[in-house]
Amino acid sequence: MTQSISRRAVAKAGIWSAPVVAASAAVPAYAASKEVTIQHGLFVSAQYGGGFIGYTSSTSTGPVHPTSPDAYFASNYESDLNWDDNASKPTNPDLYVNGEGKFTPVNNSQTASPGSYVAASGFWWSVPTTKESSGSAYITNSTATLSKGATFVTEVEFTVPAGAVNSAKTGKINGKVWGPNNRSALTGTNVELIASAGQSKYLSIAQTAGNWSAEVPTVTKNSDGTYTFKGRITFTTAKAYTLKQSGSKYYGQVVIMPAQVSFSPALGWISYKQTSSIQNATISYTGNGYSDTLVLSGEATTSQINP
Repeated sequence: MTQSISRRAVAKAGIWSAPVVAASAAVPAYAASKEVTIQHGLFVSAQYGGGFIGYTSSTSTGPVHPTSPDAYFASNYESDLNWDDNASKPTNPDLYVNGEGKFTPVNNSQTASPGSYVAASGFWWSVPTTKESSGSAYITNSTATLSKGATFVTEVEFTVPAGAVNSAKTGKINGKVWGPNNRSALTGTNVELIASAGQSKYLSIAQTAGNWSAEVPTVTKNSDGTYTFKGRITFTTAKAYTLKQSGSKYYGQVVIMPAQVSFSPALGWISYKQTSSIQNATISYTGNGYSDTLVLSGEATTSQINP
């Protein structure tokens, strides 16, 4: 008798997901007695600095704690720089980053040391573990595969005062104008980045290969005379990626944004907002003789900044 593979759909904003393990004579005693699960998270960063508003995946938030998976899961970590979440205001008006969601444990860069982060937006997943809300008990030689075609959507909103409509019409992606006068969508690719044994101690896949597309945006005049830019970016992975637990390599990551999205603050601005969501992502995993599939859809995270 063989154990059947269960299939579950997750369509809510929770970060951790734990499958129910069905008892069976074919299931090893260890797997039957201890729950096998994977961990995942979605995170978003919005930034201001040097005459720039928007997103750039290279802005460093500096060396910060936690520096180990256990310390990460014991904290409520967000990758902020000069930003006060309680007041929703910057603490340094010249440079700040508001990071929201659940960031990749320990770091989210191919080469960063433990505890260091860059201000990226993305999705991460782990190899299977028997201890759900911790950074331990990862199963030796277990695997977790993110299927090809995982799709993530980011909605961008930029609001400016009356009289500053030109700023709302001159957004850019990687230096190319992203505005309502575009005739077609902007497109591009993200290249694959795999962290070697000597890089990023706990992160194995730092960036999956994939394609992004930015639809032609709109700029709308609001009832109070202000203007709001709205644009949509979709990123889709180009191939399947398998994590295999080896040493301290526990996590894989998808960077779901182009390298840069920018607007000028020269004429004044009111707010900049990014909302990223999982359109669909399927992760199949095995460990301790147990197999399962996690189907994700609908989870969303928002980051907003204002002067």
